[in-house]
Amino acid sequence: MSDSRFIPTEPEQPKPFQLNINDSNDPSYSRLTLPYRVICRQRYRRAGVQQRSQFIKEIKDHELLQTKALDGVRIHREFCNAVIAPPRAEEIIRLTEKQKMKIEEILARKY
Repeated sequence: MSDSRFIPTEPEQPKPFQLNINDSNDPSYSRLTLPYRVICRQRYRRAGVQQRSQFIKEIKDHELLQTKALDGVRIHREFCNAVIAPPRAEEIIRLTEKQKMKIEEILARKY
């Protein structure tokens, strides 16, 4: 019989990872697909931004069409301030029931 003894050897240590010329630090995103909910959220946000800018542009056009500067300022105050920032509590006008009825009566008239 031959003299075959088991000689224990140490396990090989893994080599540290090194990049070569064919590797990249950045992963490839060419096959990345976003979930549909993310696409919808992006589309919804872009549409909101577009509608808001379109609205403000149209209000500016209406302001410039006014014959008096004060009328243009009134249009801006009524429409744009609420869109740009929500009104503060002290800016909100509270009407009494009598005032509400008077406004409804005026609006209901046919001229």
